[in-house]
Amino acid sequence: RVLTDTGSIYLHCDPTASHYLKILMDTIFGANGFRNEIVWKRTTAHNDPGRYGANIDTILYYSKGDNWTWNEIYLAHDEKYIARFSHQDPDGRLWSDDNLSAKGLSGGGYEYEYKGCKSLWRCPIETMQRLDAEGKLHFTNKGGIRLKRYLDENEGTVLQALWDDISPINSQARERLGYATQKPEALLERIIQASSNEGDIVLDPFCGCGTAVVAAQRLNRKW
Repeated sequence: RVLTDTGSIYLHCDPTASHYLKILMDTIFGANGFRNEIVWKRTTAHNDPGRYGANIDTILYYSKGDNWTWNEIYLAHDEKYIARFSHQDPDGRLWSDDNLSAKGLSGGGYEYEYKGCKSLWRCPIETMQRLDAEGKLHFTNKGGIRLKRYLDENEGTVLQALWDDISPINSQARERLGYATQKPEALLERIIQASSNEGDIVLDPFCGCGTAVVAAQRLNRKW
């Protein structure tokens, strides 16, 4: 009733009830309102005799309408990915090289000669000239041309439905209040950033120890 047409709702639960609650959410918001089932790794390891360690929670994400508010969230690349950018410009910018040839690709390409190198290219000559003017072409020792992809132009990895990068609140955490089911502020901040803009209203109908409203206040949302 109070959710706007551009609004979203997140329901946090554990796997013992998530399948029942998903049916209820489908009934209220419609199956078309279902956006994601998010799995949050809420603890590093859990010892449960006779079964696999129960270390995850479920977050059901629904929207009310077809034009819901959405802000893409990116995560920093891991060290293995960054290691791919092994080349460096004189100004210190890191880059990796990528293929510009269209050979073997379905749909063909653009055949022409550019600076003595004739091939079937993925881009028209106008794009090739623009990339060259921007310093984004790498001319190899064997006479080929490769595309330079700069690390600092990559926003990061798009956030997926498995969240294993937000740690639970341990006994030494500064934000710990002693509330039995207290959630990390980072978890609520991520949700609020993705599904609202500054000035929007965030409603936490249960409120617990107030983590959601703290995150909303910090992100300049009403609550």
